[in-house]
Amino acid sequence: MAADRQGRAGQDSRCGRPTDAMVDAARVFGQPVGTGAATRHPAAPRLPPSRYGFPGRAERVHCLPEQGTRSMIDLMRPWVFVLLPLPLLAWRILPAIAANAALPVPAPIRGLISGLSDEGRRRRRRPEDLWIKALGWALLVVALAGPYSRDSILVTPTGRDLMIAVDLSASMEQQDMILDDVSVPRFVAVRELLKDFIKARKGDRVGLIAYGHEAYLISPLGYDVEAVAAVLDELAIGLPGHRTDLGRAIGLAVKTFDAEQDAGRVLILLSDGEDNSGELTGFDAAVLAAQHGVRIHTIGFASNIEADGADVLRNIANNADGVFFWARSTADLAATSRAINEMEPTERPEEENHILRDWSLYAVAAVLLLLAGLIVQEIRKA
Repeated sequence: MAADRQGRAGQDSRCGRPTDAMVDAARVFGQPVGTGAATRHPAAPRLPPSRYGFPGRAERVHCLPEQGTRSMIDLMRPWVFVLLPLPLLAWRILPAIAANAALPVPAPIRGLISGLSDEGRRRRRRPEDLWIKALGWALLVVALAGPYSRDSILVTPTGRDLMIAVDLSASMEQQDMILDDVSVPRFVAVRELLKDFIKARKGDRVGLIAYGHEAYLISPLGYDVEAVAAVLDELAIGLPGHRTDLGRAIGLAVKTFDAEQDAGRVLILLSDGEDNSGELTGFDAAVLAAQHGVRIHTIGFASNIEADGADVLRNIANNADGVFFWARSTADLAATSRAINEMEPTERPEEENHILRDWSLYAVAAVLLLLAGLIVQEIRKA
């Protein structure tokens, strides 16, 4: 059983070929889907790097640690230990260094070499010098062997894939939202409320899309909800354009979801209701998303959302088996969280996620310290 879980660890359909449903979605939304990271989400250009590593770095999977174990230290290259007797063999085999050698050798290096030659055997050396050199060589071999330990974390996912699409168009700069009794721009309220909402989604795979005239995949689906919440601080109004294209945001979300999941795929679409860009309307995109099994909840962020904007978001939610929320407070956003919790999660097998810890650098540091001490000692003798 454990071996079976280990075999499944790290397996993710996102790393393999695009499935038929993803290809169908690509045809529907008019964008190609490939097997590489660059072609899997073609609408997302390379964004400026952030301190959290989004995008451009491999996703760091952090799952629910219901049960964890740490293995003993193992070696990547255990065969390196055959080199342990090499200094002893060199000391026995290398010829003696002539006192009148023509090639000038610096005193520290000559002192180290002499310890491996007949000249070293003829001289009386302190036992601690030999022990220090032996220890240094042993540590060097250990470092070359690549010691590491493995932490195993048992993954128990709920089975929901949750993508959050945040509106970064120019209209989100309007200062008509109330947060902690202070009037703030719409995006500031969205960002602060979403942080708590995302952090509470432990067990779900959460991703983040920023959209305006374009739609960018900021964070792929993953279990590290803390990292997804933190990257919200890196977003800025106007990054994906100043107009709003709801259809493009929905299309990118559909192609991001794993196509083999039969249930539990949810898109949270946050907007002020404007849809003034793009050929595919949000209404039509919602119909196509529903055909691919994606449920869409829409959240209108504005203190006094216009009737047209409310109708747009309400129709999108209705056509994708979702719910429309008018969010003016944390209580409204909590209602969305409760709606998602009521969904029946897809059953997924338990998996083990492994984190490797490299210990070779500690051995290298010890070798460098010993080498520095020997060089200083030989310089003083010279």
